[in-house]
Amino acid sequence: QFVIYLQPKYRIADNRLAGAEALVRWNHPEWGLQPPSEFIPLFEKNGFITRLDQYIWDGVCSILREWDDKGYPPISISVNVSRADIYNADLVDILIHTLKKYDVLPERLHLEITESAYTENPKQIIDTVSRLRKVGFIVEMDDFGSGYSSLNMLNELPIDILKLDMGFVQGDLSTNSNNILSFIISLAKWMDYAVVAEGIETEEQIQMLRNMDCNFVQGYYFAKPLPPEEFEKHLIE
Repeated sequence: QFVIYLQPKYRIADNRLAGAEALVRWNHPEWGLQPPSEFIPLFEKNGFITRLDQYIWDGVCSILREWDDKGYPPISISVNVSRADIYNADLVDILIHTLKKYDVLPERLHLEITESAYTENPKQIIDTVSRLRKVGFIVEMDDFGSGYSSLNMLNELPIDILKLDMGFVQGDLSTNSNNILSFIISLAKWMDYAVVAEGIETEEQIQMLRNMDCNFVQGYYFAKPLPPEEFEKHLIE
């Protein structure tokens, strides 16, 4: 009943497709298509989230394998790594086993870890993420800006990509908001992180982020989350 949807991610310099973020929907036989907000919090409490995450990782690697076999340009897909996954001693082995099963390189599977997870147990997160990067995974900090200790932690964390919380780029684009956004992007670039802005809905936001040298964007301005077969059409184009 759990199905993968893919949110296209675009390179802002030329508006070309650069990858995707994997999202999950629950196609319930009685309730219909359920959004993650309806069931993820429950699964985080009852522990089922780790099994669901592994199911998604497997499904995404299967999709990448299928696209490679069709000769499409190789793109990466970002998948969620929950707090519970971080505390699983077998996390690295599980991910590597999944990649080998489908003969996919680790840099094709971007691992998204929310900013709030980093604040809970920084040492454990840093150790785990360091191991993941050592074997070739690309690590993204998701929802950056939604917590309070971001700037303190940035210097210590072994990450590759910063995903800006949607709140940064939605709403009134006031001067103060612009200054904060510009500062965060400049800081990230100075630390050699790529930057992804989420929740992009207008041409005005695109132009502003392009002027600030943001790398990638995703949001309804380009495309809503799509089933893999629909996303494939974007890939072909």
